[in-house]
This record gives sequence, structure tokens and C-alpha cells, in this order.
Amino acid sequence: MEIKIKNKKMLDAISIIDKLIEVQPNESEWPLMKSHLYVNIGEVGLAKVGFNEILKKDPSCVEAYHGLVMAASQDESIEDLKGIEKMIEEGMKLCKKENKKTDLRDFKLLLAQIRVIEGKYEDALKVYGELVKEEPRDFRPYLCQGIIYTLLRKSNEAEKCFEKYRRLVPQGHPYARYFDENMIATKVFAQKVENERDGSKS
Repeated sequence: MEIKIKNKKMLDAISIIDKLIEVQPNESEWPLMKSHLYVNIGEVGLAKVGFNEILKKDPSCVEAYHGLVMAASQDESIEDLKGIEKMIEEGMKLCKKENKKTDLRDFKLLLAQIRVIEGKYEDALKVYGELVKEEPRDFRPYLCQGIIYTLLRKSNEAEKCFEKYRRLVPQGHPYARYFDENMIATKVFAQKVENERDGSKS
């Protein structure tokens, strides 16, 4: 499966995941991976169905919410984002109740990412700033702040954030590539929203 993904043969990889799901029906990793691959090949509808099925079984699965955000940013559905945001807020309430601090932090990161997609950069920076205060050694908010400052054409601030990110992210950490890819997608969509806004002004 990994070889197929590396060679960009996503449909072959999905076929292998289907077999893995048959062999290990209770393993949550396979449906998640399958839905992420659907996002990767542009099958956004199938991806959404998959992520929603995962959330029916596990309403606090941050990874599935993240997948839905990525799917919504791909098909440029602001309405979908609003719906996902409500679901995330419910998930956050659950995390607070059950004292799941790590999951709560992940949910906050997702909310900030939605703000970026909506073009509400200052609101996103506020959330990332709070996350940095809570845990200064978490590299993820620095990367996200860096991308926002890049969008705002504040290159000095952006470079400071990227420098902190590079210093903190463990070498070869899967999150490094994962977050880079996702934030690039977010950046592209946010730029599109910004261009449309500029177009409507003129």
C-alpha cells in the first residue's frame, strides 16, 4: 500500500485498503486513510461519506474532522465548513467534559484553520497565539502563523514563525509533510477567496 501511494497509484492503494478493512474491520486507521486518499484524488463526495461514517462511530475523532475540512476546502464549500464548525464545537465540549486536553488542542487548531480558509486571518492568529501560550513547544501553530503572515505579505514575521517551526519539528516527523501539504491546500483556497474579494471590490 505504501509503495502504491509513493508511486501515486491511489486507486490501487484504495483497493489494498479495502482488503485490509475486510481483514481488520475494527481497525480505525484504514477507513481514515481511504477517505484521505479520496480527498487526494479529488473524489471529495466519497471522502465526505467516509469521514462522516467514521464520526458516527467516534464523534471525537479529530482526524476525521480534519479530513472534512480538507474536503470542504477542495470543493470550496463555505456552507460545509459552517456545518463542520458546529460539529467541531460539539466535539470540543465533549473533550472538555472528558478532560481530553490533546484532542481539545487539535480541535482548536482545526477551528483556526477554518478561519484561515474563510480569510479571517486575525481571528486565526488569535487562536494560534493562545495555543502557543498554552504549549510553546508545539511546532504546529508556528507553521500556521508563518503561512498566515505569508498571506498577509509580512515576510519578517513569517520567517520568525517558520524558524521556530523548523527548530521544533522533529526530523522526519510525519506531521511535517502532512501539515505542509494541508496548509498549502489551505493557502491556495484562502488566496482564491482573497482574489474573489478583491474582484468584488473593483
